[in-house]
Amino acid sequence: MTTPRLARRCSALPDAVTAGFFALVWIAPQVPGAGAIRTGMLMMLVEFVLLHASAMIGSIALNASSSPRRKLTAVGGFAALYLLFIAAWAWQFRAWWPLVAFGWLVVGKAWLVMQPLPRQDRRQMMQSEWAIGVMAYLAGTFATVFLPIPRLGMDPAIVAEAALPGSGLWVSSPHTVIAFGVFYFGVLAVTKARGTRLKHAHIPGSDPD
Repeated sequence: MTTPRLARRCSALPDAVTAGFFALVWIAPQVPGAGAIRTGMLMMLVEFVLLHASAMIGSIALNASSSPRRKLTAVGGFAALYLLFIAAWAWQFRAWWPLVAFGWLVVGKAWLVMQPLPRQDRRQMMQSEWAIGVMAYLAGTFATVFLPIPRLGMDPAIVAEAALPGSGLWVSSPHTVIAFGVFYFGVLAVTKARGTRLKHAHIPGSDPD
């Protein structure tokens, strides 16, 4: 196995594990417990905010006219704004880990700003991964809304035990958001493992090539 291939598979491992978690919740939710349904729903909500944050923060990181100090200041400002949304969900679901996940994203973007990588390499990597994530999220959203999704192991009894807060499709039919997680993180894992890059991907707000 070549080193680049090993690196790609290592980068895909977290998403593959996450997709496996969603698959387990969908097929046999009694194994991780009803609380895993709440966790899965919250993960997909947080991922939506992270995609939007990636676009905003990524456009700052790719701005050639700004100094590293100004970039880091702008990243911190947007991070504080998005943190309000994440904190509200964390409080509603009584879970603290979304704050850690969001903090990790901000650290990763700030780290990328300071790296001595060729600007074009950073641009292509960030824009491609963002575009793939957005397309996978939109495709998963439409599929789980308009296509019949089987419940598999998520029977009404264990769904009731999860005591999901709020209302809407994901609350009334939580198997749809769990199936969404399998698809979404599965796509991310496969594309990262294959080293997929979209040459014409573009983060809104970033300066042109």
